[in-house]
Amino acid sequence: MLKGKNRLVNIKHNINMEKLTTNRGFWSTFLLSLVTCGIYGLYLIYAFARETNIACREDGRQTKGLLTYLLLSLITFGIYAIVWQATLITRRSEFLIRNGRPEVLSLSTWLLTLFLLGWLTFGIMHIVVFCKYLYQQNAVNQVYNEINRL
Repeated sequence: MLKGKNRLVNIKHNINMEKLTTNRGFWSTFLLSLVTCGIYGLYLIYAFARETNIACREDGRQTKGLLTYLLLSLITFGIYAIVWQATLITRRSEFLIRNGRPEVLSLSTWLLTLFLLGWLTFGIMHIVVFCKYLYQQNAVNQVYNEINRL
């Protein structure tokens, strides 16, 4: 049981917490992206950056949001988007490993699919890895919710 000042800090800390989404699936994401003409995909970039920053705040790093993602991706002709995704996958993997969970998606699998396997399998591996990408965020959010009893 916490006493005095530590208890108040813990209570204040829990007041600002929110339960993170853990039920994103491929088909709902696909359909929402289709219906919104891709706008849902932009929302996911915003949501993934925000949720990763909340769940992984203890690592001291910050994932940039949607505006930075869009601007730097345009300026660098898409290279920043690849770097952003790779950084996000690594950060989430480290969080899961640190909390005793499987990483779901490794950076090497994502890069191999992006540059080689996706084309060789006529896009099927892109779909598989995108599902793993969604499930990785779900897993990070689930661990965060469990740690904070949300």
